[in-house]
Amino acid sequence: MGYRWRDILIGIVILAAIAGAIWMGLDKDDGTEEAVEQRQTEGTKEEPSGETTKAAGEEQPEEGFQAPDFTLNTLDGDKVTLSKNEGKPSLINLWASWCPPCKMEMPYLQKAYEKYGDQVNFRMVNLTSLDNKDKMIDYLKEEKFTFPVLLDETGKVGQKYMAFAIPQTYIVDEKGQVIHKITRTMTEEQLEEIMKELTS
Repeated sequence: MGYRWRDILIGIVILAAIAGAIWMGLDKDDGTEEAVEQRQTEGTKEEPSGETTKAAGEEQPEEGFQAPDFTLNTLDGDKVTLSKNEGKPSLINLWASWCPPCKMEMPYLQKAYEKYGDQVNFRMVNLTSLDNKDKMIDYLKEEKFTFPVLLDETGKVGQKYMAFAIPQTYIVDEKGQVIHKITRTMTEEQLEEIMKELTS
């Protein structure tokens, strides 16, 4: 009888030892809840990449994004679509005839148009819904500006480009991506530098 109890006790000790070994092994194993959580956390860590990647084709009036597309009528009645650029870069200038800072850069834009108009699309967008069309036409005639003027008669393009202050100029490459955004009056030197960059 004594031997039987001794065998039972030995069996219990052995089972306890085996259970302890299994428990210790699980505690160290990567399959524990803490280890799984840690592995998931490590798996989701990303190397810092600096700037957030911009979605391909996402339109925003900001550098690195696709320029918002538009179709507008010119003063001559032709339709112009930004994305139909004939493989050329584009300059988009948002302006109004009552805006003194806009008028300051107009002679520079006219000069750049005469020099680079065959290599760069000039999209001179008049915010017509906020302007006086007749006065705008008189102004163009008086100054003898010949660049093509696009009419934003509904104000939608101004809204798309967030033209809360003008002049605003966007330089867009042949793929339609904004590469420069200028929210102040350009100098002649600045504009010439941009034109050389686009056409070199």
